[in-house]
Amino acid sequence: MTTLSSSTRESKPLVKKFSPVVKAAMEHYAQLSDDLNKASDHENVVSLRQKAKQLFLQEGFPTRRDEDWGYTKLTNFVQTHYRLEGLSQITLADIQKFLPSYPATRIVMVDGWFSESLSDDLSVLPKGVSVESIDDILEIPASMDKLIGPQTQIDKEPFGVLNTMLLSDGYFLQVSRNTTVELPIFVLNVQTQNQHVSNLRNRIIIEQNAEATVVESYVSLTPEQNEEFSGLTNVVSEIEVGQDARFNQVVVQAQAERSYYFANQFVYQASRSVFNTLYSGTGSLTSRHQNHLQMDGEHIESIQNSACYASGEQIMDSRTYTEHNEVNGVSQQLHKYVLDDSAIGVFNGMIKVARAAQKTDGQMDNKNLLLSNSAQMDTKPQLEIYADDVKCSHGSATGQINKDQVFYLQARGIPKAQAIRMITEAFLLEPVEDIRNPEIGKWVSAILSQKLNG
Repeated sequence: MTTLSSSTRESKPLVKKFSPVVKAAMEHYAQLSDDLNKASDHENVVSLRQKAKQLFLQEGFPTRRDEDWGYTKLTNFVQTHYRLEGLSQITLADIQKFLPSYPATRIVMVDGWFSESLSDDLSVLPKGVSVESIDDILEIPASMDKLIGPQTQIDKEPFGVLNTMLLSDGYFLQVSRNTTVELPIFVLNVQTQNQHVSNLRNRIIIEQNAEATVVESYVSLTPEQNEEFSGLTNVVSEIEVGQDARFNQVVVQAQAERSYYFANQFVYQASRSVFNTLYSGTGSLTSRHQNHLQMDGEHIESIQNSACYASGEQIMDSRTYTEHNEVNGVSQQLHKYVLDDSAIGVFNGMIKVARAAQKTDGQMDNKNLLLSNSAQMDTKPQLEIYADDVKCSHGSATGQINKDQVFYLQARGIPKAQAIRMITEAFLLEPVEDIRNPEIGKWVSAILSQKLNG
């Protein structure tokens, strides 16, 4: 068993102090990494995990003393040690309710592992489109270059380090230059095992002048009336959008109410590319979704929106870090939260404009609606500008429903409860309007509306 007093600790002494509970959690996940390495014959994969384990044992899990985690507590999370086992046997009928109403190519991950039987036949994809499981790539040393992208920032994120340490499966998508993928690619990530970790590593490459749409859905398939079901999903996605390419993405997180979700997306855009993403968060006890976006070319466009609803004791955290590095970049962001009961919402957004990024247009707006007096919103939109010819702005507003709006609807014969639902729904669905595929937009809107209407 790996412990914090092992040779790893002796060679690199810990600079942080951890409580016994946190130490036990760290040792548990280090042991899972060791178990994966014992089953692997490939030195490159083993070395990658070992380096991540060394860093993890030094840095550990973040605490509320860490500035970026001050409002997202992990106290309950570290007390449960999630297992890493094989996928369970489920049928297409079991997941039917989670499948979209629009035509799409289906990829299914069960408990963090690719399910060939539940996915569409990926060998007959259109010309220029390639999809593989990360597990298959790890079996072929010569294919490791497909996995290793420009991951300079992954090791800076605690759950990014954990993801590399437990590197196991995910999906690799490549769209060749000048290829337009007509059907959306729908990736269903389903939790089925209690206290199990789904550790997903995804890599998406959209080559020059190509176009694709990917929808990722994170759900839990739980036994009836099992309110204590808790799964852990930890995702790292690296996305490269080539010159003149267009990539549309929707991420829907609707896991069981006691589960945990941590996702880091590292996006790299080339000149004249377009990246459009929406995060819809309604599930999990604690969730954190982060976009790290580098706009490394001229005339790049990006849209990063989120629509989040939290109730009970949920903590819903959504973050963006956007770097404008060249001229004439345009980035737009709209992040909306609806919080009820004792829920906590967290938003942190940064737009950084390099000296060379003249003529940048960066807009970021965060608006939050509190449905109870005990709900809490912590928000921190930021600008860091080194160029002198830019048009950038950021703003945030938090409040409760305007009583005059409710009265206006009541005066027209609409019951008060229905009026409140109508106002809330109209508020939350605004970010969804930027989804370019109308069928996907309707599907996401229906999921959010159903959650709001309980």
